[in-house]
Amino acid sequence: MNSKVAAFALIVLASSSVMAAENSNVPDIQHVVSTTAVPGSCQVEPATMVYLDSQGVSHTVTYRVMGTCQGGV
Repeated sequence: MNSKVAAFALIVLASSSVMAAENSNVPDIQHVVSTTAVPGSCQVEPATMVYLDSQGVSHTVTYRVMGTCQGGV
């Protein structure tokens, strides 16, 4: 798992802990199947993560990610 995926997973887990105190509808992420590569542009771009829950059901999360600004404007 690369560092960007690990960082995203930590953010999801941290936010789930906060949500658990307020809401019983906590994401049930058992396995990350795939994530969109972070683009090289200097813009906010759409990204997706596909994961399986504890029942083996696939879910897709769409979010926005800042590009790494490598070789692009």
